[in-house]
Amino acid sequence: MANNIKSDIYRFGRSRVFYGVLLLTVIIAFLLSSLIRQDIRLGISVFGNLTAFRGIDDIVRIGLLYNKGLGIFIAVLISVFIGQEYQWKTWQHKWIINKSRANIYLSKALLSSVASAAIFLVFQIVTLLGSRQSHELLTNEYIATIICGLFIYAALGAVICLLSMLIKNSTASIIVCLAYVLLGETFASISGNIGSISESAGALIGWCIRHSTYGMSVLVSSVSVTSFVTMNIVINSLAIIVLSTAIGLSAFRKYEL
Repeated sequence: MANNIKSDIYRFGRSRVFYGVLLLTVIIAFLLSSLIRQDIRLGISVFGNLTAFRGIDDIVRIGLLYNKGLGIFIAVLISVFIGQEYQWKTWQHKWIINKSRANIYLSKALLSSVASAAIFLVFQIVTLLGSRQSHELLTNEYIATIICGLFIYAALGAVICLLSMLIKNSTASIIVCLAYVLLGETFASISGNIGSISESAGALIGWCIRHSTYGMSVLVSSVSVTSFVTMNIVINSLAIIVLSTAIGLSAFRKYEL
């Protein structure tokens, strides 16, 4: 598996999409924090949803809501990275060398989770440094919030990896991954309306929404993060990572490469 990881890291490090995403992340975080530092209030509309920025806390929390921006970058980055394997037909070469589909998939899943969490962390670090309010921001609650965000984004990366690995067409993969990121709120709203028909169905659907990546991101961005909330987020995120990886691995083993 080490060879797979080295190969993927090498390809990732040479990816223009990766450096483009990283640059955009840094620029957006720096501009937002600079504007707030100069006491400039602004509102940004993302697909019709207006987000107001009044302080650095708003920038920190917008980073937690992956459907507001960072998730779009991550969906494109991972789906393009994995889609190139299908486009260039390099799976067979890796299979001949390694003789293990499990290692191939696990390498992609690990890199996807790490890259997703790293992009979130870069956004938060630039925001923290750009705000020049590190002494005020570096509280126990802030650290707990960042930990929750890292695990949520790691889970998001695992899910995006699952979708990208299951869809052989690179263009279709990008579309589906973007839909997963952008339409989370819509899916949650529709599911909630369906669940209102039956009390038992409503309870089940509500539980699924709360424990989804979208539900966790909304929760962490809207409440005071305690140690109890952090523990629940970590456990829930790990469960999503394990489940999505198991499903993807099972399906990938049956694919004709």
